[in-house]
Amino acid sequence: MYNFDGIMDRMSMDAIKATPQHSLQQDCIPLWIADMDFPAAKEIQDALMQRMNIPNYGYTLCSESYYEAVISWMQRRHAWEVKRDWILTTPGVIPAMAFAVQSVVKPGEKVMIQPPVYPQFARMIQLNGAELVTNPLKLINGRYEIDFEDFALKAQDPALKLFFLCNPHNPVGRVWSRDELQRLADICLENDVIIFSDDIHHDFVYGTAQYIPIASLSAGVSEITITATAPSKTFSLASFKMGNIIIQNEELRKAYNVAINRVGCTSLDVGAIKATIAGYTHGEQWLQAVIHYLEQNNALIDSFIAARMPVVKTVALEGTYLKWLDFRALGMNNDVLESWSLAQAKVWLSEGYTFGVEGSGFKRLNMASSRSVVKEALERIERAIHAL
Repeated sequence: MYNFDGIMDRMSMDAIKATPQHSLQQDCIPLWIADMDFPAAKEIQDALMQRMNIPNYGYTLCSESYYEAVISWMQRRHAWEVKRDWILTTPGVIPAMAFAVQSVVKPGEKVMIQPPVYPQFARMIQLNGAELVTNPLKLINGRYEIDFEDFALKAQDPALKLFFLCNPHNPVGRVWSRDELQRLADICLENDVIIFSDDIHHDFVYGTAQYIPIASLSAGVSEITITATAPSKTFSLASFKMGNIIIQNEELRKAYNVAINRVGCTSLDVGAIKATIAGYTHGEQWLQAVIHYLEQNNALIDSFIAARMPVVKTVALEGTYLKWLDFRALGMNNDVLESWSLAQAKVWLSEGYTFGVEGSGFKRLNMASSRSVVKEALERIERAIHAL
């Protein structure tokens, strides 16, 4: 029913992913930014076309059907009962990070992250006047784990007010277990640390892994948690500005809402509203087909690398559609590795060092593309390694 093998000319769409930003990126296969190359579900296309055919695009409310779609999705897919008044909307998860800092942290206070992690975490924290604290993840036998001893020690600092969690984790692909989440939550509860959980990749989980919203652990944990979700990754809708921020604690929600209103981000555009309703109401079958296709792409990457370029190491993938690849055995520094990938391999990946110093020597590959494109990228990397 669904065909994800087609190749779309995304450069003709002015896609950020496909448009070179400097000369070395010319003629490279772009598998960097977290943006799928698949056509959106027909149900979403139809809903958007139907609405766009009505020639008035004025200010549009998020109707009750919008909130019902969000609530139903979280219940059906993730067994989390969300109340209508817990939900605030933002034009994306990146501004949601900034609003979290603005609503919780005073100048000079601290926010903790777990690198290597999505670069906007550190950026939004620092640009909004907070001090950055890191609790680096540990890579053990090809799988990342949390350093709980270090986390607990740093959480005791009375200046630490906020913790940015990423679940599923971008870029390392972990889906944190219930026990891991409970340990993090217990430490935050003991030390009066608010949790901001970026769960934007929550619909991409594989094998026996299970996505668990940290706020769903207990009423107490929910009271200290801001959960950021969006259908943008789930349904290939990255250009629409959309985000659903779920906060049970009324006082925290009011403070967060003040931050939203302070910059005037009080509404969503009509396309984001209609796409959200259509995706969460009718897009489940399409998503299941995408996940199946991604599982096959992941298997291809793992088997290809193991058989044909074992000098590169893969990290076990539990969630997201992003592969975290270890190139450290090539012995290149970050600048050389980046230039080699673009100039010799002609493959454009996300550079590991941008996720923190812990990502030095790594690259992130977006596998949400046609299998033939992914295979060609791997073959180019293989040829470039053999030419060294």
